[in-house]
Amino acid sequence: MTVYIERGGDDGPTVLLLHGSGATAAVWAPVLRELGGLRWITVDLPGHGRSGWLPAYHHHDYAGAIGEALGTTDIDLVVGHSLGALVALTLADRVHVGAVTAIAMKVVWTPGQLARRAAQANRPQRTFTDRDDALRLFAKVSGLPEDSPGLATGIRHTPAGYCLAADPRLTTDPPATQEELAEVMDRVRVPVRLACGDADPGIEPADMSAVLGRDVAVIPGAGHNPHIDDPAGVATLITTDLAAARG
Repeated sequence: MTVYIERGGDDGPTVLLLHGSGATAAVWAPVLRELGGLRWITVDLPGHGRSGWLPAYHHHDYAGAIGEALGTTDIDLVVGHSLGALVALTLADRVHVGAVTAIAMKVVWTPGQLARRAAQANRPQRTFTDRDDALRLFAKVSGLPEDSPGLATGIRHTPAGYCLAADPRLTTDPPATQEELAEVMDRVRVPVRLACGDADPGIEPADMSAVLGRDVAVIPGAGHNPHIDDPAGVATLITTDLAAARG
C-alpha cells in the first residue's frame, strides 16, 4: 500500500511527525513554521488523507506500513500525537529512532467512549454536495481552523459527492488496552517524553503517567491539539528532545 510522505528542511537531524486519528500531516504546518530549517518528514497515516487503506488498523499495522515506506531512513526524533503517539512508540521498535515524543496519548477509555467509538465504524459516511461542507467537517475532526490551507488533504471526491478521506473502518477494532500500552513502552529502548495539554478534555496527565510509567510534561493552555493550540510550545519540546537524543 502507499504511504504519503513529505520531506523538507535543511541538512541535519531528522524529525518524523505523526498525526492523530482522522487527521492528516497538514496539522503539523504550524509547528513546522516554528521549527524553521530543521529537517522533517511528515506522513499521512495509512487509512488517512492521501495514503492508501489497510485491511486492519492495529497500531502494529500502522507502524509496519510506515516503517516499510521509510526504509533505512534514520530518524533522530519521532513525534506522535494521539494515535500517532502510539504508532511512534511502536515504530521505535522497528526502525532506527533516537527518541520519541508522545503527545496527548489516550490510555483510559470509559464504557461510553468505547461504545461511541465502535458505533462510529458502523455509521454511514457523511457525503456532501458542497465541498466547503466537507472541508468544515474535516476542520472539526482534525482541530484545524476552518481557513487552514491544508484542509483539502482530508477530503475526497466520490461519485456521490465530497466526504472525509479517512477510511470509515478506522475505529472497527477496539483501542489498545492498558496492558498492551505498557508492553509497548517496555519494548522501547530510547528516551521517551510524554506530554499533553492541561485543558485536554479527554486525557489526564496522571493517567498517562500511571499507565506508561513516565512523568508527563504539561503544556499550559493547550487542549487535545497542542500542536495547533501552542505550536511554539510544541516546537520547543521538539528541539529540546532532539538535542537530548543527539547528545
